[in-house]
Amino acid sequence: MRALIVKEFRELARDRRTLAMLVVLPVLLLVIFGYAANFSVDRVTVIILGSEAEALAADIQDFDIAVDELEILRVDPTLGESDVENLLGTQEANAVILAETADDGPLIQRMRVFLDGSGLFTAQAASGVFAKLAAEDAQTRVAALQASASGVPPLLSAPQLNLAETDTSDMITVLFNPDLKTSWVMVPGLIGLILLFIGALITSIGLVREREAGTLEQLAVMPLRPSAIILGKITPYFLLALVNMAAVTALGVWLFGVPFTGSLVLFAAAAIVFLFVVLGIGVLISSVSQNTGQAIQLAILFVVPQILLSGLIFPLDSMPLGVRWIGFVLPLTWFREITQGVMLRDAGLDSLWLPLTVLAVMAVVAFGAATARMRHSLTHGGAR
Repeated sequence: MRALIVKEFRELARDRRTLAMLVVLPVLLLVIFGYAANFSVDRVTVIILGSEAEALAADIQDFDIAVDELEILRVDPTLGESDVENLLGTQEANAVILAETADDGPLIQRMRVFLDGSGLFTAQAASGVFAKLAAEDAQTRVAALQASASGVPPLLSAPQLNLAETDTSDMITVLFNPDLKTSWVMVPGLIGLILLFIGALITSIGLVREREAGTLEQLAVMPLRPSAIILGKITPYFLLALVNMAAVTALGVWLFGVPFTGSLVLFAAAAIVFLFVVLGIGVLISSVSQNTGQAIQLAILFVVPQILLSGLIFPLDSMPLGVRWIGFVLPLTWFREITQGVMLRDAGLDSLWLPLTVLAVMAVVAFGAATARMRHSLTHGGAR
């Protein structure tokens, strides 16, 4: 028994990659996820439009809640209600305020607030901020009325402001996800997560199986370039992932009522590019792994951070800058932005060109690295 335990420790000590994952991975995941696990949104970004935009912006900035929790990005009196959907659709801000009423009445009568419902937690946070803003405005007006009525006989005193007027249901309009349904936000992201899981986990064990079965040498003598071998290896997984994508998307629309308002062609093109990224990384993982267990460990290490750091569960805006940058280098972050944009916001190429470009660059890098590593594996006969 003692000899067996000593033998296992020696085997583990020789397998430095597995040992490093066992020691470093838990600490790394705890630190990253500890910073990422945050549903709160510190500041809500706002654009103010309408003929009275400048006057309203000046009044809003006098309130404490606006100083602490609102960030006015732009004030543009030349834009109106017809521009609201475009501004939110391109995600220039979390909220758009329309100010077209010229009077000194309560804020809830002077402005209309439009929120982007595709950002579930941000929209909920923004709704709370504007409710507190309206309440602070109401309290200020009550205090002013009480002060002006001081010393005046009761029959001549000014009427009190009804705090029920702070109800913001008529002031706030949520676009793209009016009822703030979680499924509408999660399903587009889950489509990417399913593609990621299938592509990375299943593809990552492909080359390892060849090595463990002793057939890697047969690939080396085939009259094919490494890139052609990779294409041959990933094609079945690529087609399987496309079928899964179509099935999951159809189920999401049919079962959960998630709208599909945008271009199917753009959606499919983005999915193909995303799959090239994921499958390329899967082959790369496979080529650097010495056995199936190690390949699965690396694939899980690749997949798990993307669940929490891509904005699928926790909003990116709530994460520290360093953790947010980790999210920016994950392919699911960009594909989730495309799927939500196409399905919920009817976003087109004009607003989604950046995530699509980033995915295309990632695809080139991943496929190039996989090809180089495949060439090395075929030449040297295994991972080093």
